[in-house]
Amino acid sequence: MFKKILIVRNEETFIVNAIKTLLKNNNFEVHSSSYSIGELSKKLVGQNLVILYADQTFEQHSDAMVYFKDICLEENLIIMVIGDKEAFDIVHRYVPKEDITFELSRPLDMPDLLEKVKYVTDDEYEQQKRKCILIVDDDPTFIQMIREWLKDTYRVGMANSGTQAVAWLATNRADLILLDYDMPVLDGPKVMEMLKSESFSSSTPVMFLTGKSDRKSVTEVISLKPADYLLKSISREKLLETLDNFFRQGD
Repeated sequence: MFKKILIVRNEETFIVNAIKTLLKNNNFEVHSSSYSIGELSKKLVGQNLVILYADQTFEQHSDAMVYFKDICLEENLIIMVIGDKEAFDIVHRYVPKEDITFELSRPLDMPDLLEKVKYVTDDEYEQQKRKCILIVDDDPTFIQMIREWLKDTYRVGMANSGTQAVAWLATNRADLILLDYDMPVLDGPKVMEMLKSESFSSSTPVMFLTGKSDRKSVTEVISLKPADYLLKSISREKLLETLDNFFRQGD
């Protein structure tokens, strides 16, 4: 079955038509739409990938960007953007950067575009990209390391405190929260309590990250009934395996 791609553009330019021809010649089912919300709402259904082609009038489509932000949260759309830095910055005002798979600058490298389209429409990639993980930890070195481990498999958000986590979750959806147990000011248990009290994060599963492995500390962690608890000494391979198993069980 052909994978479906929607190209959202302002006009059917020479480059847009060249992209459509390239994708059709490589067995993709290609559709196009303007930035009209009415047209988008009809054509987005069932698409495997959405390509936003940003031209000089792109800044005029803020209503469409708000629509994309909302639909990203609901449908886990896979989105690519073709444009320039100014266009990318505009998109970031509305759509979380972690929801954009690739940003391709003009002049466009067509073979590179095709390679990236094939990559993000692969069945395994689509399954994995539905999952978003928020890492909450006050240690910038550790949080960056975990992000590097996860970014090729999952969409990753980061927060260095409980209040930042709540603010992030107010406008973004996470499938799992990796939460540091030992943070200053608000520790992991207090942050978990905050998250469970908010409607937008109350049902989001939490895994604790802890540097303590003694019996007392482990018992305290388990008593809070997280989805799991992980030692901070965990290896990259073991972490990815644990997360993969967790999401497989939930599907």
